[in-house]
Amino acid sequence: MLRGNDTRSPKSAGAATLSISPFLAQLTHDDLIAEAGRGVRAMSVRKNKDILVAGNHYESVYVNHDGWLFRYKILHNGSRQIIDFILPGQIFGLQARLFQKSLYSVTTITETSLSMIPFEMIDDVFERTPRLGKALFWSAACEGAILAEHLIDAARRSAYERISHLLLELFVRLKVAGLTGDMSFDMPLTQELIGDALGLTTVHVNRTMRSLREDKLIAIDGKVVTILDFEGLSLLSDFENSYLGATARALGNEMNLSKLDGSSKRRRAV
Repeated sequence: MLRGNDTRSPKSAGAATLSISPFLAQLTHDDLIAEAGRGVRAMSVRKNKDILVAGNHYESVYVNHDGWLFRYKILHNGSRQIIDFILPGQIFGLQARLFQKSLYSVTTITETSLSMIPFEMIDDVFERTPRLGKALFWSAACEGAILAEHLIDAARRSAYERISHLLLELFVRLKVAGLTGDMSFDMPLTQELIGDALGLTTVHVNRTMRSLREDKLIAIDGKVVTILDFEGLSLLSDFENSYLGATARALGNEMNLSKLDGSSKRRRAV
């Protein structure tokens, strides 16, 4: 993963809590043992491996420390709907424990480092470890917000807007976690995965990504995506009114201030 220094202002850092828990983003497995207890187990998982399988019951929740996963469901006709992408710093598996059977499957996209927390330990978390309890609550709220935006994608946004919104969502979530380099981020997603997440064919995804590049909104070099026009993409996809809106505005202000500062330095040099 590309990793950038966290240069957020106090204001933008506060807004960023809407998109990812900074506590979880920086949490190692050893930190988690210190927070929750020695019942926490570390897992290193290869890519393309199932962590949860729909229809099974599980007794643990998981913290993703490093890597990408996706949550999905296979329909009766064999087609796949990806519900969301699970990025570093996220908790998943709550519904797989709270319901009798897991509603969705979760599979790794890349090699992934996880911590598995037995659910029996969760009862004490809110009293013994308020920060972890808050992170669990945040995870459930964030998951609902992501699903709401993806519902709007499917119902109201064009393919051009859907892909623009997804790229911004991934960029902002990764930037707040310190996993971007300037305006670039690693995106290990195939066009098939993007299509299954947004309800588009692979051909449509390919054509739309090419249009975004031709319109100078993004650049792609291998698996590295660079946002060339953050404001343009935000306006195009109505991103500032999404659940990440406060974070996006804070980042936009930060980038505008950086541009102004750069212009001032050039004028002084002249």
